[in-house]
Amino acid sequence: MIKQYFKYPLFLFRHAVLALLLVFAFTDKPANAADVMHGAPDYWLGGEDPVVQKDKNKSDPSDYMDLFRPNSPWSSSAASLKGLKISTQLVLRGTDEQLIVVIEGLKARHIAMSIEMGLLVYSDEPPSCGKGSEGYSRAPGPGRPSVAERVAKRLTDLGGKLDYIEMDEPVTWGYSRTGLTRQGYPFCHQPIDELVDQMAPQVAVLRRYFPSIEFGLVDSVNGRWPDLPQGILTLADLMEEKLHVKIAFVHTDVAWDSNWRPGLRALAQGLRERGIRFGIICDGDVRAPSDEASANQALERCQEVNRDPKTKLDDFMIQSWMLRPTKMLPDTIPGTSTWILRQVETLD
Repeated sequence: MIKQYFKYPLFLFRHAVLALLLVFAFTDKPANAADVMHGAPDYWLGGEDPVVQKDKNKSDPSDYMDLFRPNSPWSSSAASLKGLKISTQLVLRGTDEQLIVVIEGLKARHIAMSIEMGLLVYSDEPPSCGKGSEGYSRAPGPGRPSVAERVAKRLTDLGGKLDYIEMDEPVTWGYSRTGLTRQGYPFCHQPIDELVDQMAPQVAVLRRYFPSIEFGLVDSVNGRWPDLPQGILTLADLMEEKLHVKIAFVHTDVAWDSNWRPGLRALAQGLRERGIRFGIICDGDVRAPSDEASANQALERCQEVNRDPKTKLDDFMIQSWMLRPTKMLPDTIPGTSTWILRQVETLD
């Protein structure tokens, strides 16, 4: 009786295995990693905090800090959020009270903390290439810790944990651009391997403070600079080869007024072949006449990119550094940043 009980399951098991092998044998296999990368999307949010607003002589979005307060009106969209990106400026120059509100608010909602940070450095010694450019900070010196050290120390002193670093456009500003920065200094225009070496000390600092930290990249696709997609892929390869850092994702700042589609397709394919998540920043136009118009444009752009099989998104980043939207909340009213977030969370 016992032998008979085990006999038939073994018989069925063997036939089930054979059936599966036949299915695999006659099923078309994906050509590369790009075909199997798609899973559940990740959703991210960023905004301009009071420190950045003050730097830009503006006061919106005036409800930025309300994102982190209890019972804030975005519980629906917050539930699916992977991470919220804060600024280096907020960490370095915000008050203790502001940072504690942010730290505790993210912990309460189980949302990862991310910071966009320039890991390239400029020197005060002539020709001071990179000074006045995005992606760069002042080189450390006697009595002057690196930006990474200052950010990491302040967060840990206040009980914060940094989950992600989003490197701020090293390919655009360190490799691709030529000419002069906003302050009149030359762009460095260095080979990518030299940029990786330059970032290595700050990468080491961040890993020392936060051993489980992951590294993402924010960089641009702009039809005027067609070398950007390959530069981003080369940076990802060299970060892994030289620093043993596997880039987790790339969130692309798309120059919508350029011929962006070929570069974005090439980048998406290259990232997926490397097992790196591909996303874009969903934003509206600087000339949008209203919050609702800006939000609708951001949503339409994300939809357009996501509909294209060659650029289907793994990540959606909702962020704006334009005048609009002027409100982050609530997520139920068209025109707010969290409303955009709520809409993209329902896209196919």
